[in-house]
Amino acid sequence: MPPPAPPPPLPPPLKKNELDDTLYHIAKFMKLMPILFEGGPDPLVVDNFMDRVEKYINAINLVTDKLKIVLTTYNFVRDAEIWWKTISHIHNLDTMTYDTFKKLYYEKYFPAPKRKELKKEFDGLRQGNMTVTEYENKFTSLLRFALGIANDKEGKIEKFVDGLDLTIRPIMAASKPTDYAKTVRKALVVEAESKDNKTIRESYKHNRSMGAFSEGQSSKK
Repeated sequence: MPPPAPPPPLPPPLKKNELDDTLYHIAKFMKLMPILFEGGPDPLVVDNFMDRVEKYINAINLVTDKLKIVLTTYNFVRDAEIWWKTISHIHNLDTMTYDTFKKLYYEKYFPAPKRKELKKEFDGLRQGNMTVTEYENKFTSLLRFALGIANDKEGKIEKFVDGLDLTIRPIMAASKPTDYAKTVRKALVVEAESKDNKTIRESYKHNRSMGAFSEGQSSKK
């Protein structure tokens, strides 16, 4: 009998570009420390998660829909993870596009009626008792639901100024701002000056009141 054939030589260690694409990209993705998504009713959390994850996906130059879906759902926990397991049994994940995945995601956690509700909230947004900083934060968080305004530079500024407090709005309108960031900074300055003037007026009234009281006390003596 001929001697047995020698075993084939061991393959060389795998290089990085030969690693399984999914495992390699998951490791790269997790180094960026993306946030986890638990599900839940808060639409801003739902939208922020997708925005953040897509930034990470773009940063590592993913091009295949399957990998994008794998990495996004890798960060699902609790309710979101349970929901995704259910979806996995209903849909063919091998042929699912990323757009289809996003549609399912938003239908589950951010349905159209809720978007309309937030759009309505944005339309009626006013500063009220909020500070300019609080108002601007609220304005920015809701702006994404009013795409017509979000993509209109002048309309965005006009809407922001229109919602400011009456002590600030006339001054801002008169200055005719043309840049959103400068508009916010100007509003903060006007707010600070308004507060200073209010403090001065209250101090003046207090001093006059105390002076009148002292004169009254002196006249009684």
